[in-house]
Amino acid sequence: FFQRSRRGHRRASTLLDRGLSSMSAPLVSIILPIHNGDMWIDECLEALLCQTVLHAEASSADPAPPACRLELSAYDDGSSDGSWDSLQRWKPRLEAAGVAVVIGRSGGSQGGGCGFAKNRAIAQSSGTWLCFQDVDDLSRPKRIEAQLLAAAARPGALVGARVSREPEGSTARYVAWANEMSEEELLLHRFRECTLLMPTWFMARGTFVRGGGFREEKCEDLLFLHAHVARGGG
Repeated sequence: FFQRSRRGHRRASTLLDRGLSSMSAPLVSIILPIHNGDMWIDECLEALLCQTVLHAEASSADPAPPACRLELSAYDDGSSDGSWDSLQRWKPRLEAAGVAVVIGRSGGSQGGGCGFAKNRAIAQSSGTWLCFQDVDDLSRPKRIEAQLLAAAARPGALVGARVSREPEGSTARYVAWANEMSEEELLLHRFRECTLLMPTWFMARGTFVRGGGFREEKCEDLLFLHAHVARGGG
């Protein structure tokens, strides 16, 4: 599915007026765990190159995105397809576009799971901010711009995004439920399932560290969300 930041453009311009544009350029690490994702890597990383923060030129109609630097931290968790070769092929192309790249792999014949791969990708990354990405998702061009602005306004929060599905209309009821919850409902419905869809998360590294990382078991995103809320996080 595609990703679209919650209230994206309108909120971004408001927060830009509050002064984020004047801060020194922070590093945003895109956290990309992969297990047999070769068929999606090209499209996923092409979308990364379209992020507006990589093309921060002001126009009369649209303020320039906030200055930031991007780092891709990809971790190949026991893939048996061509994922590792594709990551190595993409590394120089991304670096030529100004994106720092760090890639790692487990070396095992079986994956360690989602929590394991995310923890390793974060451990090898350097960013002040963490932007989570699944290899079979595409981020819309303003995603990082809008989420960085929103997260800077609420540094201890988990920032999510609305989503759309391809083909359009698939799992329509689920998408409507996920996209239309209020902040109160995001908290209340967490007892049903993870209300903030994991592939859309964006947070400060300090928020992740305070949470102790992901538990390396099933439902690692829901467990992290519950612990985050219990600590008083938003």
